Amino acid sequence: MGIIFDTDILSAFAKIEALPLLKTLFSKHEIYITPEIYGELNVPIDYGYTFPLDIFKNFKVINPDNEEQETYRTFLRTNRRIGKGELEAISICISRKWIFSSMDEVAISFALANGVITISLHSILRSLWESGILTKNEVEEIILKIEQKDNIRIRDIQKILK
Repeated sequence: MGIIFDTDILSAFAKIEALPLLKTLFSKHEIYITPEIYGELNVPIDYGYTFPLDIFKNFKVINPDNEEQETYRTFLRTNRRIGKGELEAISICISRKWIFSSMDEVAISFALANGVITISLHSILRSLWESGILTKNEVEEIILKIEQKDNIRIRDIQKILK
């Protein structure tokens, strides 16, 4: 089964040089990005950032088929609050029964409403220590690094580490 990661999670892990953790955690799955997500990831390169290059080296781009493109176009017309990358990913995940991963709560809710299995950042972080890949302390370090490098605040950290 495939997993499509959105720009936000891959960027966060790439910025702290932790993409290998995702590959290890999801070693039984193929991990993909979509053409729209690829385009979103290309933008930081124009500003001198190199972290997207690590993503491109590690994850394949999956192109939507005709049916998935039509679903995507329908979603674009009806969903102004969700980005193109997320909508394209969700369209593919619906058709192929794949998993969608994002930090965008609106996109996650939309994917769930359309029958897509989702994985949030919180689930990934919790799974890293429950699976034994990292200790709880190492997950706390990852959270701090993501917050610092990605300039975000990860809410409900207690739920991840309890």
